[in-house]
Amino acid sequence: AAALLERLEQAHVEPAPVLALLGELEGVSGKIARAAIEAIPELDRRAGCRVLIPWLDMCVALAESSGATALKYVKDSPLILGVIEDGKRQQAVLSVGLELAEDDPNVSWEFLKASPQIVAVVPVEQVSGWLEIGVEVAQSDPVVGLEYIRQIPILAPVLPLAGVRDWLTFGMKLIAPNAFGKPDYLGTMEFLRTSPAILGDVEAPLRTHVISIGTLLAVQSPAAGIAWLSESPALLRGLPSSPWRLKILQYAALLAEWDQESALSYARRSPDLISLLGEESSVFDRFENWFKAGMEVLSYSPEGARAYFAAESQKALSSVENAL
Repeated sequence: AAALLERLEQAHVEPAPVLALLGELEGVSGKIARAAIEAIPELDRRAGCRVLIPWLDMCVALAESSGATALKYVKDSPLILGVIEDGKRQQAVLSVGLELAEDDPNVSWEFLKASPQIVAVVPVEQVSGWLEIGVEVAQSDPVVGLEYIRQIPILAPVLPLAGVRDWLTFGMKLIAPNAFGKPDYLGTMEFLRTSPAILGDVEAPLRTHVISIGTLLAVQSPAAGIAWLSESPALLRGLPSSPWRLKILQYAALLAEWDQESALSYARRSPDLISLLGEESSVFDRFENWFKAGMEVLSYSPEGARAYFAAESQKALSSVENAL
């Protein structure tokens, strides 16, 4: 106790709030309070006593909800905060963690474990916005919400905050019932873990379009959504310029609303068709004529449209020939 008071004085931290929080923690759980007191020297060594009050605040909030989580927090958080190093970011992490702990201790703990990587790529003022989405999702689906928080460090560099909800919607469309009627999260977990790297291989302005099309496809067929996501970087690289890429994606979205197989056939065939059309000034008009003819086919025969956009029908071949 004497050593603690001496360190608080050196760090210019008022002892009264610290003692009050320790007393509050003792009232919740004597075991957690003793563990917290034993962890204070390690916290001081790694992060300094300046974070002691918010650290204890979060400990009390966790202890009131989950004793097991609070004990893990007391044991591991000094090292986590020490990795962050910057005092302002440490304070921000504890402040956000306290807010989360009041709603969901599991979300708060997952955030704290990932916080060194999160604050390294997300501006401090945006951290709350990213985590609010995680809390919302975790309330309805804890599996997806907690995995989302773990993936924030690799998602933030490739997708703006405004596009995160659409990205999560895409991922949740991949949840399918298993043989026992329970949710199968395999496709969704794979999406959450791998899609940031795939999107990083797509031009930044086009990533939201790729996600929108994938969501439309996944509504009809999760397999089609996954196929589109995995193939989209190579398909877009096969197109000659950014205006073409944007146009192809806009038309693919129109098709995806009607028929997922036609949309995939169209996307896969477009690079070859554009290379055949050449570079003349009228190429955009000719491509649009080809697309409109396919939409006419789709209006009365989805099977015909799939063959058309795959250039497997006589009409499609004639349309390409006319365009040339």
